[in-house]
Amino acid sequence: MKKSLRFFAFAFLLSPLVNAQTVRDFVIEPPIQPNLYIYKTFGVFGGKEYSANAVYLITKKGVVLFDVPWQKTEYQSLMDTIKKRHNLPVIAVFATHSHDDRAGDLSFYNSKGIKTYATAKTNEFLKKDGKATSTEIIKTGTPYRIGGEEFIVDFLGEGHTADNVVVWFPKYKVLDGGCLVKSRTATDLGYTGEANVAQWPQTMAKLKAKYGQATLIIPGHDEWKGGGHVERTEELLNKK
Repeated sequence: MKKSLRFFAFAFLLSPLVNAQTVRDFVIEPPIQPNLYIYKTFGVFGGKEYSANAVYLITKKGVVLFDVPWQKTEYQSLMDTIKKRHNLPVIAVFATHSHDDRAGDLSFYNSKGIKTYATAKTNEFLKKDGKATSTEIIKTGTPYRIGGEEFIVDFLGEGHTADNVVVWFPKYKVLDGGCLVKSRTATDLGYTGEANVAQWPQTMAKLKAKYGQATLIIPGHDEWKGGGHVERTEELLNKK
């Protein structure tokens, strides 16, 4: 009886910790352009749940993922959902930096023969953390053309991390800003443990100069609709 009571007490104390880590399943948003989708995944940071915005592109050859789900348990289910919805497999994964909500665990995709792409700097960080590196190295600033679609992965400078890149879709005039860009609803800069806060404002200035024609700039987290994300990022940086 005493043993049962001790177990019950332990389970009761543990349950809030388990519940605190329970997050919502991924959500695929309505298409922002004919072949371009935002999908949201969720994770816990500092005891609070946050959403992460990522993108996938439908091509005639298959689907290209830009960043992976925050939760490793959703890697397969996202691919299954994409296959069911679009009748196309995921053929490539591009990581916009090394964190869990972006590169995650590339070994999952590598083991399935799916090409994975990251910059040399991102691979350096992944290797340092004992994680799988990509099978291909991103050529920044060079157009990728896959199955009738085109995109450019661009490094504008350090900010959220030393390896953060953005993805430009010229046909759609959409920029996936990743975690370099904060949402207009953000109250702070989020995790800055690996940030270059001093250089971040100059990187944002380059983004504005180079991609001023963008009709949508997607921030890495939280609300992505509407505008004002770049301006909010600059406001938060000015407060530092």
